[in-house]
Amino acid sequence: MKNNIRALPAIQLIDVCKSYGFAENKVDALKNVNLEIKKGEFLALCGPSGSGKSSLLNVLSGIDQPDAGITLFLNKSLNELHENQLSAVRSRHLGFIFQFFNLIPVLSAFDNVYYPLILNGHFPRKTAQELAWHYLDSVGIRALGDRKPGQLSGGQQQRVAIARALANQPDVVVADEPTGNLDMATGDAILDLLLRINQDTGTTFIISTHSTQLKDRARRVIEIEDGELVSDSIR
Repeated sequence: MKNNIRALPAIQLIDVCKSYGFAENKVDALKNVNLEIKKGEFLALCGPSGSGKSSLLNVLSGIDQPDAGITLFLNKSLNELHENQLSAVRSRHLGFIFQFFNLIPVLSAFDNVYYPLILNGHFPRKTAQELAWHYLDSVGIRALGDRKPGQLSGGQQQRVAIARALANQPDVVVADEPTGNLDMATGDAILDLLLRINQDTGTTFIISTHSTQLKDRARRVIEIEDGELVSDSIR
């Protein structure tokens, strides 16, 4: 039984469609998408602007509901959940990394990682403190924990954002252009870090990117164009 549970996919999309707007302004963002993402995968989602990358990330993470089709997350359907239930799934099982970091500027690096753990209510304060320090250490910036985002470089801010995403110990991390706001050398260092975390923890990573660096090094690459999956390669 344990082996069967472990073999279940992290995420599965079945005939998923999503559109925005109405009448002549309607845009079909996703068209009958079928996708299975295994636990522990490191997946790069690639495609031009407007191809449907962000829509796909939003649907598979429960931010948006599809117009048709089924979204399964850890073998549970998200389609019938209310927003408060979806929010609970995201806060407990998903971590998010953004291109522009989205750190709170008046809080220290430590507090940017610590306070979401308290607000989510999944950990007591002492455990949350220990987790915040542990993950700041794991991304190499424990010594900068008392600094505010404005006192950190772009790469250091992204490391704080990664620590924040990981501290809740999610099953899946969704990243939207995590190296898009960084220079090439810093982006390479961040990619090295994400790959190491994936290997060390088995956390599933789904990363939307334009970066050829990430595309070249991801273990699975999916190409999307005009809302349809056009290529799926595993290395």
